[in-house]
Amino acid sequence: MAVYNGMPYLTVAVESILAQTYKNFEFIIVDDASTDKSRKYLKSLKDKRISLLRNNKNLGLAASLNRGLKRAGGEYIARMDADDISLPQRFEVQLNFMNANPDIDLCGTWVEKINSAGKIIGETKHPQADTSIKKLLAWQSAIVHPTFFAKSKFFSELNNYDPKYDYAEEYELLMRAKNRFKMANVPQKLLLWRIWNNRRSRQSWEKMEQVDFAIKQDAYKRGDYGKQYVIILGVKYFVTYIMPYNLKLSLFRLIKTI
Repeated sequence: MAVYNGMPYLTVAVESILAQTYKNFEFIIVDDASTDKSRKYLKSLKDKRISLLRNNKNLGLAASLNRGLKRAGGEYIARMDADDISLPQRFEVQLNFMNANPDIDLCGTWVEKINSAGKIIGETKHPQADTSIKKLLAWQSAIVHPTFFAKSKFFSELNNYDPKYDYAEEYELLMRAKNRFKMANVPQKLLLWRIWNNRRSRQSWEKMEQVDFAIKQDAYKRGDYGKQYVIILGVKYFVTYIMPYNLKLSLFRLIKTI
């Protein structure tokens, strides 16, 4: 978990990990130079499973996650965000799934979407099978980032996240992984994924869209998709650089509530 000014949701996020039914894990938390009360709260935690790191300056999510990955020594690595809630059996279910399917390198789960007050406002059910996940990757990330549960080699052999693609770092990682690793989604909703207005500012959201377009461009240049992928690139370019922001925001909110 990487944290930057995670209050007020940080406490429930951390508690949801410490309350997992599977207990044998190291909880690495990287404080990305928070300026709110996050640092004070994190330092107050006494659970021996917690390893707390702090960046001297704000590095962004991808670089902070990479720092945590370098510290990790487990056979599997799970992701978590500082404003979401993992349900108690999440780790247990994902670990059992990975043990039962040794050909899978990374699994995610389905999620319930919640708002700032914790009310359920929708769900996300990405495809379960590797082939279907990789088809969806042509358009978007197909595994919810804070549900990642992967073999450690998945990250190490890909050289972890690329900070150049901060704001869509997990999508870029999955795009690089798709021809080398096998992926799946567990068909259970094991995370409450918080969708709230302050999660992304307008500036950062537009940056995220631009990074997403760059990731698709890179995939096309690598030859990951055929010539027809230029159609998807065209659509993405229009949405990113031509469509009015207010219209784009309305469509985004509609999609997020479906």
